[in-house]
Amino acid sequence: SLPKLVQTGFMNAACLGSNFNASILGKTIKDEGFDVCSFLKIGKDGGYIEESESGSYSWTHDQIQQAAYDLIPPTQRESFHYQLGQMLLENSTNCEMKRDALFFIVDNMNKGVDLKLDRNQKTQLAGLNLQAGNIAISTSRFHAAAEYLQTGISLLSKDSWIQQYDLTIQLYDAALEAFYTAGQFSKFDAAVKQPLTHAMCFEDKLNSYHNLVRYLTASGKSEEALETCLFVLKKLGVEISP
Repeated sequence: SLPKLVQTGFMNAACLGSNFNASILGKTIKDEGFDVCSFLKIGKDGGYIEESESGSYSWTHDQIQQAAYDLIPPTQRESFHYQLGQMLLENSTNCEMKRDALFFIVDNMNKGVDLKLDRNQKTQLAGLNLQAGNIAISTSRFHAAAEYLQTGISLLSKDSWIQQYDLTIQLYDAALEAFYTAGQFSKFDAAVKQPLTHAMCFEDKLNSYHNLVRYLTASGKSEEALETCLFVLKKLGVEISP
């Protein structure tokens, strides 16, 4: 059998997905006795992983990654993922958070959303999903963005429009953009009502109205889209004569 730290390395690497880099893997393990370079050498020598020209690593076969993942007891997998993401978050710099680390963090912590997280943990994870969703939108990964932002919304408290207002309005603004662009119109239709009902001022509703007009136009409801435009203009003090 493999030494305990080597098993830990394989379990953590399996949670990082089909591709990972040494720096990210090293930040997920707190035991000072774990040496990333030694682990990667064991993995390569054993034919479990291989290094690419870019310096990242991948599993030599999907079944090997699955076998490594199976080392984690099924009843502990949600908490294992969440703790791995939390460890990576604590050990990542702001610069790394803007690159690949953020997605490894969020993808793992999201697997723990069904754990008994407290309010602060849910707020933290909702914020991380907002960051991931915005980056995904900026790189035209709209389906991924929609998933991150939907998860973020699901983590909000029932009184979020009062207690977490800035986070809530930002999540809904980004989610509506992602839902519309990804063609997820049923999700859009359900979500758009929230900011239009609960936003504190009309200016905070403008992004929602903008995306609503796009949605109505794409849905063939051009007359309703026009009426919405005229309503918004009137609220902004612009009168258009018939």
